Amino acid sequence: MRKTMACGHARGRLIGSVFLACTLIGSAGFPAGPHEPQEVVSATESENEEEARDRWFLGLGTGLVTSDAPAGSFTFDHALFGSEKGEFDADYTGGEASLYELSLGMRMRGRLGLGLAWSRSSLSDSADLASRLPHPFLFESPRSVEGTQRGLSRDETAIHLSLRWLLQDGPKVQVAMFGGPSRIDLEYELVSAVRFSQTYPFDAVTYAGVDRRRESGSATGYHVGVDVVRYFGSRAGLGAVVRYSAASIDLDAPDGGTVPVAAGGLQAVVELRMRFSDPGRQR
Repeated sequence: MRKTMACGHARGRLIGSVFLACTLIGSAGFPAGPHEPQEVVSATESENEEEARDRWFLGLGTGLVTSDAPAGSFTFDHALFGSEKGEFDADYTGGEASLYELSLGMRMRGRLGLGLAWSRSSLSDSADLASRLPHPFLFESPRSVEGTQRGLSRDETAIHLSLRWLLQDGPKVQVAMFGGPSRIDLEYELVSAVRFSQTYPFDAVTYAGVDRRRESGSATGYHVGVDVVRYFGSRAGLGAVVRYSAASIDLDAPDGGTVPVAAGGLQAVVELRMRFSDPGRQR
């Protein structure tokens, strides 16, 4: 219940930030009201505008991503357990991770374009642990102990290749939707064993931390999203990007199995964007 509520609050803060950023950026460039007369553009002016349109863009941004978290039951050996094995249930917390990214895009024809984004996110995770540890003298008499381990690092690196379509293609405000494949690399510190202390007659144990192991994996998934950019001059602008990406990655578990992790998540990025024309074009 605590984990569900925490994830809900994290997603709520993220979505609220996205909505506010898109509102502030987008409202700066839209008409003031529905009855404002539209400007009539001549064929020559339209051709000049077409010539002056941006061909490339380059972006640098920072933001947040909501990271899902794995859970599972695992076993481990210890010299005091004899022929039995220790067991523990690990419920990782996940939550909001800081993110930064670089993006590049080009207009191919009309409103159609291509985009490429590289992003890196980092999270200091925690895990709630419920352990069952064999008794050193009595068979099938496990002792229970619980604890929480913090400071487990989780790092994701993603490359997103996008097909873009401009929903609005104004000189100051552009709104685009995009989607395509994503390649996500994940590095995660997982709990491999539970440490404990005990005293005679060994009927109870005390939680004393964990052994951890850094695992890595990668997978190809997908992403979809939308961005709103408000240009304040001929070149520079400020954008808000909302992207959802997903890929399923299987990491090696400490007991020889696998730990499935849902990589990616809902991302919100505020971006400084620069646009460029083809050589020889002028605005």
